[in-house]
Amino acid sequence: MRRLRLRESPAQFALLLGAALSWPVVQAYAQPENDAPQRIVSLNLCTDQILLQLVEPWRIAALSSISKDPRSSALHALAEGLPTVRGNTEEVLALKPDLVLVGTYTTRHTNAMLRKFGIPVLAVPGANSFDDVRKEIREVAQAVAAVPKGEQLIAQFDQRLEQLRASAPKQRKTAMRYSAGGYTAGSNTLYDSIFEAAGFINGARNANVQRYGRLPMERLVEQRPDLILGSDYKPETPTQGNRMLSHPAIQGLHARSAVLPSHDVVCGGIWNLEAAQRLREEAGS
Repeated sequence: MRRLRLRESPAQFALLLGAALSWPVVQAYAQPENDAPQRIVSLNLCTDQILLQLVEPWRIAALSSISKDPRSSALHALAEGLPTVRGNTEEVLALKPDLVLVGTYTTRHTNAMLRKFGIPVLAVPGANSFDDVRKEIREVAQAVAAVPKGEQLIAQFDQRLEQLRASAPKQRKTAMRYSAGGYTAGSNTLYDSIFEAAGFINGARNANVQRYGRLPMERLVEQRPDLILGSDYKPETPTQGNRMLSHPAIQGLHARSAVLPSHDVVCGGIWNLEAAQRLREEAGS
């Protein structure tokens, strides 16, 4: 294969916690008219990046602890100089936020406790398609009173996507994500949308894989991919996932291999389209 805390004391916190348990739970965040939140905390990598694009830095009270990690965040440079938190309830409460952005499946205990304290919390589920990317931007933009900026971001995204689609080769090649244990990305995943934007057919979708799952090597070979996307985990060290690509059955496909930086594919955003462009270049399209 060719390799192309103002921290409360424990006693104080216990008193606060006990009082909070009798307060009503905030079920949803509703942005009051003409009352934009001024101390916003994000506890999720993907909401970090949406927030950084929508509001001025002084409105951000804190971001997640991995917001400055260049391997994880496409906008790590914008996060420099901003406070970060690990996501526990006490440190978030000490910041006195008027809005907290979270992921649906992350920091669940903190999310529940913040709501009990009456803190507005917006849970964002994460993007599995470009439609989800637009939905997330609009939802966060509404919550932070930055609707025009949100629509501007979406327009930029759609313009770049249209450019990619317009320049796609007429002859579509097949690409697949394949890593340790045969882990792949089928329909309803960001990878699927990235492949489509780059002008590829997603072989895992063709093999009827839905979302993320495992695909036996034999079924990968059946798809005869032109490009196989491996893992970028510790690229300086061979991994089980990338060693699989040297299997004789895969080598016999004479497919190209490629690696995309994790920060381009973990969360939804315009960086996904940069990933699509990179894949097209790797395939020589």
